[in-house]
Amino acid sequence: MKTSTTLLLTALLIALTPVKTLRAQEDSLACGEETARQEKLQSIPEKLLHSISLVESGRWDESRKANLAWPWTVMAEGEGRFLPSKQAAIAEVQKLRARGVKNIDVGCMQVNLLAHPDAFATLDEAFEPRSNVAYAARFLNELHDVAGNWPQAGAWYHSQTPELAAPYKAKLMQVWDNATHRQASVQLASLDEPRMPLGFGFPASTSAAAPHREATILARTETEKVAAKRAADDYRQAKLTEWRQKHPIS
Repeated sequence: MKTSTTLLLTALLIALTPVKTLRAQEDSLACGEETARQEKLQSIPEKLLHSISLVESGRWDESRKANLAWPWTVMAEGEGRFLPSKQAAIAEVQKLRARGVKNIDVGCMQVNLLAHPDAFATLDEAFEPRSNVAYAARFLNELHDVAGNWPQAGAWYHSQTPELAAPYKAKLMQVWDNATHRQASVQLASLDEPRMPLGFGFPASTSAAAPHREATILARTETEKVAAKRAADDYRQAKLTEWRQKHPIS
């Protein structure tokens, strides 16, 4: 009876929630879901693509108390615009182009339409999270092939001009580090809880099930482990190289 009442109340709340609000909540998760998918599909270190999206199109989501990438973001003339829908974002780009503006960044990953003229067949495709993030992931992998390490590839995602790449890289590494540690802290905290909150992803269980739960939470594929270690090694090597350049041996 209690369960039925809870389900009824939940259904009632959903029914009373404006469709516009529900759509906005769904949109706010679109970039994060797609970056996680593309990281696995294209062998990119965990949370790196996600971190780039936060730097590029992140905005504060008050309902979730978190910074989330927004799919309907447009950047042009030095100004970021967070539009309420894909249709509004497309209309904004069309308006900018009508005024002769060509240097425009779009979508979750802020792909530049001037630098990547053949990335998308249409503006609808350019703003679609799946195609926008997939293209950015391929581009990041191409940069990695040249740079030889992920931190530098991430910096070059923004610009290969040193004075522009350096501050972007510093910001990206901080966001990536925070994202990685936040996920780890959530995982470890969950191991200490005998009961999981509704929707966390794991059912309530007794402490006897803790070893199994720990294995489930912390399990990683061998590919992910190698990618994570490689990213950490690359980052340390990049920092060491930077230090040596600033402190040459006389």
